[in-house]
Amino acid sequence: MKAEEIIDLVIQRHENEDSSIIPICKGLHLEPMLNYTGKMARNAYWQYKKNWHKDRKYVGILDHKIMDPTGKMEHSQLLARSLGKVRIESIRAVYDGDDPFDITDNQEELELLCDIQCSLIEQEVNWGVHDFQQRTHFGYPEMNIDYMRNAVPRDFFLLFFERCNALIRQGMSVEESLRVVAEPQKEESLTAMKIVLMPPRTGSAPNVKLREEFLPYLRSDMIGGAEPWITPFLGRIEILCASKGPSPYFTKTYNSQ
Repeated sequence: MKAEEIIDLVIQRHENEDSSIIPICKGLHLEPMLNYTGKMARNAYWQYKKNWHKDRKYVGILDHKIMDPTGKMEHSQLLARSLGKVRIESIRAVYDGDDPFDITDNQEELELLCDIQCSLIEQEVNWGVHDFQQRTHFGYPEMNIDYMRNAVPRDFFLLFFERCNALIRQGMSVEESLRVVAEPQKEESLTAMKIVLMPPRTGSAPNVKLREEFLPYLRSDMIGGAEPWITPFLGRIEILCASKGPSPYFTKTYNSQ
């Protein structure tokens, strides 16, 4: 499936309060987190995020889990499993919106590529500038740096594949590339409540910029712009939000102040 088809299915599940899984390929499916039950909703209004999301009443309404052969998908593990097995050209094609099933007939590459596609979709659905998304530095309109203001949420994960693959082409092993690229970016996440890959950025809003060594690999900048995958669905999502009402975590947080 293409990204837009999967996003359509995620929205359908939430519209219909249907908790059935969305099968993607062998060993990979999505689990809808209905009625604000996912981590995106539960952690959206904690601590400093109170200021970030005070005007966002519906954060997490489209949350879903990515379940792959390892269990709950982890970006760092997926990156490590994919390097050397999935061509960077294939990942770029998925970023651009192509169907993984049209890109490769190698079963191992296909399964990993579908997993990567789902991780890009999750970024595009749950992170962004809209009132149902958590705030992201990739594409935020107040950013002073052009390439950050014009980025899209899926740029985040692709950066790691691009830079690791560049180092591997220069002669590094997969393990060495991970030590250089991924390990320094692992931090405790308030949203995920565990150690995760964090964006390779410096500075604070509105002056956030990418760390210099990652800047050549920002695909939206490389190709002259990219569109957020969520944009065609905004009308439907607005109707869904009005139907379901604000997040109970939003209500609890701001009614108690």
